Amino acid sequence: MPESRSNTILLLPLDERPVNTRYPEMLARIAGWTVLLPPPEIRGFGRSGADRDGLAAWLRENAERAACVVASCDYLAYGNLINARISHDSAASVIARLSILAEINERCPVHAFSVITRVANANDCVEEPLYWVEWGTRFYRWAHLTHKAERGALVAGEDAERGELEAAIPPDLRSDWLTRRMRNHAVNVTLLDMASRGDVTSLALTSDDTAPYGFSSRERTWLLDWVRLVGGRLSDCVQAYPGADEVGSALVARVINQASQDAPRVYVDYAIDPDRGVVARYEDRPVEQTVLGQIKACGAVVVYDPAQADFVLGVVTPNPAQDDYRPAYLERDRPVRTAPYEMFLARLAGYQAAGIAVALADVAYPNGGDPLFTSLMLAPTSPLKCDSLAAYGAWNTAGNTLGVVIAQATLAVRATAPEQQAAQRAFLAHRFLEDWGYQSVLRREARDECERLWGTREPDPASDDQQDVIARFLESRLCEILEHLGARGVGKGAQIATGSVRLPWRRTFEVDFELYNAFADLT
Repeated sequence: MPESRSNTILLLPLDERPVNTRYPEMLARIAGWTVLLPPPEIRGFGRSGADRDGLAAWLRENAERAACVVASCDYLAYGNLINARISHDSAASVIARLSILAEINERCPVHAFSVITRVANANDCVEEPLYWVEWGTRFYRWAHLTHKAERGALVAGEDAERGELEAAIPPDLRSDWLTRRMRNHAVNVTLLDMASRGDVTSLALTSDDTAPYGFSSRERTWLLDWVRLVGGRLSDCVQAYPGADEVGSALVARVINQASQDAPRVYVDYAIDPDRGVVARYEDRPVEQTVLGQIKACGAVVVYDPAQADFVLGVVTPNPAQDDYRPAYLERDRPVRTAPYEMFLARLAGYQAAGIAVALADVAYPNGGDPLFTSLMLAPTSPLKCDSLAAYGAWNTAGNTLGVVIAQATLAVRATAPEQQAAQRAFLAHRFLEDWGYQSVLRREARDECERLWGTREPDPASDDQQDVIARFLESRLCEILEHLGARGVGKGAQIATGSVRLPWRRTFEVDFELYNAFADLT
């Protein structure tokens, strides 16, 4: 479909990684729309943020070409999400950069989103201030206990622990970190002011890697208090929920769905129904509330009769163990989860047999599909037609997975043209290959291979040779997994483009690749 203003979206992504750029582009193609991104030379890389003046100029130059703008305020104001955590820009300088949104909103609608800064629970400074490598877990625990204390929720021994942590964390580091959070909160309050005045058409305030207690939840409550008190337009145009890397995809889907003036209808089926009340790891609310928030974010609505639904959203519910998956968990889970999973697959197959589309979100564990469920789903005896799914996902947090799965399904059920259906098959294959094939299987193998070759669990980010070696290893294994998926009809006829496999941030956490043949001009 040729590019036109009526079906073109300008996207300022959260950062330059494929989850924030490639995913929205591929999703838009399912609907016959086009996503335009800033040119690669100004997008930034990792801790080196985007050219913010260049982004503003790009918006001004291209606003007349688009039906709307979906804009990450972290990208526009700081250069990317990492720089929102590590930069020393003043609140005044950051807020000044947001003024262009009001200017653009007069020419085409701006749908803005901003992330409430996370508190990472790891001694790792790749995406955090450098002192996080030593103090990260203590900052996280101190913030958690500080919020609990304010809510009167401390249990025995926690007040003393909080005091010990506060005394241990160097005051200058605590001041540095809190000053940056104060700045970021001021930016989010400013965005509420802009939304209230109509300077942006809508605003999503999302919480990255959050929890029921902590500074992210604390600040979200403050922001929502203003939304509740001000009411009116602000209540209508602001949404707050857990999420980050999926937000661009969800908002692209919402814009497209709103243009149809017919909200997609979703019926939700949980694999283990009582576990809909479990709070998934890195989230701050029960998964059923995350589901509802992501459905709304994508411009869809819930129905309570599958016969009235455009698609059924099947949710592989969070494991109550609340941990990242470990191989030892397979035997622990098998006796208690196999039968519920088999019944769940039978229900999903029943919907398909009745002519109802099915989308599948696996949020049993973060960072990959549940191996027990996946083994049952991909078994030759499985009743589910995986190649007919409207969507599949199992990546990173529950919010990340649900947002992209729902976005894809809302667009897939209305994909009628051959090129749209081809784009749907391409993205479905991509998701199976990346979310299950890479995240659940190959990421661990890649780290084992690094250790065998170089004695470390990661390739040297400064070594092109090591990056090339691990990319070739992954390409070979991804081709094998694609062949396995093809036996179930997923990605049949597709191949991985030779030399396209890469580690976008030169680490094994995420991977990127291109498919061709059946999907040559769509990936």
